Amino acid sequence: MSDSLTRLDLLKFARRVVEQQAAVSLGQLDRWIADEERREAERRQREERQPSPPEWLLERGLNKINLVAVHTGACWDPGSGTCR
Repeated sequence: MSDSLTRLDLLKFARRVVEQQAAVSLGQLDRWIADEERREAERRQREERQPSPPEWLLERGLNKINLVAVHTGACWDPGSGTCR
């Protein structure tokens, strides 16, 4: 290092380096935020486009002809026989 640089000069230089790094980091963070906002908006749109569940589900037997049970549309596992 040169003897002509004072401690104050070095501190000002360090400040400029930190300021530049912060600007880069903030820019990257802003891009990440924008990406996440876009993904959230897409997720909400997908949820809104989902059709509502049917009111009733028909469970058929192995031969596809026999009707085994009728389930409410909110039943999460029609094949279990536990839904009412």
